[in-house]
Amino acid sequence: MGYDKRSFIMGMITAFSECVAGGCKRLALSPPLQPGEYGQYGAEACGIIEKHGLVHHHELNADMPEADRWEWILIAARKETIDAYLDLRRKGFSPARSLEPFHALLSYDEEAGVHTGYDAYRAFFPAAQAVGRGENPNIPAPPTE
Repeated sequence: MGYDKRSFIMGMITAFSECVAGGCKRLALSPPLQPGEYGQYGAEACGIIEKHGLVHHHELNADMPEADRWEWILIAARKETIDAYLDLRRKGFSPARSLEPFHALLSYDEEAGVHTGYDAYRAFFPAAQAVGRGENPNIPAPPTE
């Protein structure tokens, strides 16, 4: 049995919007979108986010090779949260490579070791997985601190 992709994406957008609006998360990422799908789903998804009184940002991941690129929509209660995400991106960090620099923004419980989100989608990012293993020189490695 297959699934209706549009319904899945809108359901996830609604659920994550409720989590952010309810104060459970500072920031949420939509399910990964293939390049071009934002044109198909973006207006409806952003409408759902706005109905929850939230702000959003379309992440293009232009720093990833086109063949391995995924996009998503950021969902936040405040623009400052999106700005903090974008500051991490400007420093060279990317959720497609590692969520670790974004854990605080995503409200992950470090003490309990709860890490979900894009870690659950890691199979969709085989090139990013290869970076962690040093196998894909086409994708810039995350910065070291």
